[in-house]
Amino acid sequence: MKGLRLTIAKQTVSSILDTLGDDDFFNIIAYNEELHYVEPCLNGTLVQADRTNKEHFREHLDKLFAKGIGMLDIALNEAFNILSDFNHTGQGSICIQAIMLITDGAVDTYDTIFAKYNWPDRKVRIFTYLIGREAAFADNLKWMACANKGFFTQISTLADVQENVMEYLHVLSRPKVIDQEHDVVWTEAYIDSTLPQAQKLADDQGLVLMTTVAMPVFSKQNETRSKGILLGVVGTDVPVKELLKTIPKYKLGIHGYAFAITNNGYILTHPELRPLYEEGKKRRKPNYSSVDLSEVEWEDRDDVLRNAMVNRKTGKFSMEVKKTVDKGVWHSPEAMGNISSEGM
Repeated sequence: MKGLRLTIAKQTVSSILDTLGDDDFFNIIAYNEELHYVEPCLNGTLVQADRTNKEHFREHLDKLFAKGIGMLDIALNEAFNILSDFNHTGQGSICIQAIMLITDGAVDTYDTIFAKYNWPDRKVRIFTYLIGREAAFADNLKWMACANKGFFTQISTLADVQENVMEYLHVLSRPKVIDQEHDVVWTEAYIDSTLPQAQKLADDQGLVLMTTVAMPVFSKQNETRSKGILLGVVGTDVPVKELLKTIPKYKLGIHGYAFAITNNGYILTHPELRPLYEEGKKRRKPNYSSVDLSEVEWEDRDDVLRNAMVNRKTGKFSMEVKKTVDKGVWHSPEAMGNISSEGM
């Protein structure tokens, strides 16, 4: 796989990364006669698909070059082992698992490997991407995908990459459509303007913290439902300050405050979240949308509050937290409060 094929393969991997979010975990393995993790420091595991990790992997992806013969069997064995090991860590929800195979050929169907790791339950879906115009290996790759509840596509030019990569999302969405699952998703906090577009472009004013709530849209007609066709997504942007209005201030007390985090522990709203640089400049800080709660709430124990909220526990407890006063001198007041994560 050299020249244009290698370029198309890299772009395909990059486009797949674009479809992943903070709720996803991934790794990238290159292979010839041996395995080569794109990031050697993260071999044998999966990492969260946040913006920082994806950009880091893209930098290493650009350094890949073709050498030797592609031994697909060792790559498939490694991929299945990683997914199996990750299941026992408790980090992921084990909701959907997939192996995305980007190759310019497969001389076998490797059914013995699938029989060992994936059949009869077929919990891991296989999506195969054939790079190049040749169709000699298409039948093998089609069989691998169809036998493992996946999808096969052939990518011949760079212009085909985006459209062909997106096909796998339609396959993954079918069970939710058939089961009529209206999953509600809240995004991380981000800066946007509440002003009309023309005025927003003119002076870049009215910037506020926002979040988006979205859910899938599908038809209830039996024919559409049986085929699992996702029609689209509906969502609306909500200023975070509107969410804060629902909090009864009389319950907080004089020195109390409320905050909210996402299911990944990122701050949605918090008094210490400052997404912009100095007032008046309106310049956004890098990675302001992925500030973890543990970065602003210094607890005397290991992320007790954060983990309880991420795990959607409710109730009351008290603990000591550290606050800065008088230019960096520490003190540790006792903090009491309720925890609740329903809906976020």
